[in-house]
Amino acid sequence: MFAFLRRRWFLICITLVIVIGVYTGHQGSEEILSELKQFIRPSWLTAIVLFLMSLSLNSEHLLTSIKKPGPLFLSLATNIILVPLIAWGLMPLQLTPDFKVGLIIMACVPCTLCGASVWTRRAGGNDGVSLMVTMITNGACFITVPFWILLITSREIEFDRFEMITKLFYAAMLPVIIGQILRLNHRIAKFADQITSKLGTIALVFVLLMVLLAAVQTGFGIQTSELGISFAAVAIVWISCIVVHITGFVLNMLLGKTLHFHPRDRIASAFAGSQKTLPIAVFLATDPSMFGNAGIPSAVFPMLMFHTSQFFIDTILADRHREKYLLLEEDELAKREAEPVSACEQ
Repeated sequence: MFAFLRRRWFLICITLVIVIGVYTGHQGSEEILSELKQFIRPSWLTAIVLFLMSLSLNSEHLLTSIKKPGPLFLSLATNIILVPLIAWGLMPLQLTPDFKVGLIIMACVPCTLCGASVWTRRAGGNDGVSLMVTMITNGACFITVPFWILLITSREIEFDRFEMITKLFYAAMLPVIIGQILRLNHRIAKFADQITSKLGTIALVFVLLMVLLAAVQTGFGIQTSELGISFAAVAIVWISCIVVHITGFVLNMLLGKTLHFHPRDRIASAFAGSQKTLPIAVFLATDPSMFGNAGIPSAVFPMLMFHTSQFFIDTILADRHREKYLLLEEDELAKREAEPVSACEQ
């Protein structure tokens, strides 16, 4: 039981935080939300999370993905181009404008900073690919995210492009750069490698704080919204989130198999290509300076659903891939051991 809780604590906590936060926001007042916003600053928390995760990323592993760049390019294309296009295709099905925008923002943000590598390692994949995709997509998000949001939602919402680019640069790209610069110091890199799991845990706690704010804001937005958010709207956007993630994953795996990538490279490319980060998405939706004074009330709901669903789904996919991969490894090892014996018998 303890081992189960230790491995699933974040999934359990994020589920509880979402339920409690939405209920609190729905039953609470604007004063509660204002006080929470003063305590939880999405821009600062985003920067802290990305810095901690960047500090724990061992850039030496990146060389393995550069030597054979095929899986890397496929994963980048999936994350930056394919996933937003899939979400764009599902956008007309959404029953509320906020859910449309939330789904698109979630599909446009970069790869998760810790999730892709964690699930890649769990599946027995090549974490060099996932690390490189993480670095590139997060570093370039101040360009790619505004581009897609402008292209897809220009008729739906108005936003300050320059403000978005500037804030994404300071909140997303700069912390990643600083974390990697600090790793150039041997002592700092060694210390960071020794406490990688602790850095990841601290980062996830900060993510939970952002999820709490997003959940409370979602509940309050539903309470005050005149959009008439129905169960059907919630069900459709949730299914859409799952479809976007699974479709990106499956198409990446099929293309990787067609291109004859190694199984370890295929699974890494699929996870990094289909996973999306929550902190930057919540930061975009809740920052009042980019989408007006009130922000986008219920746009955070699809983000919470996407983030939670991808972790549950990818846990199952990682475990199944690892079992299959280990069986193949054992079969190959058994064949190699049997070859000398057969030769001697002949």
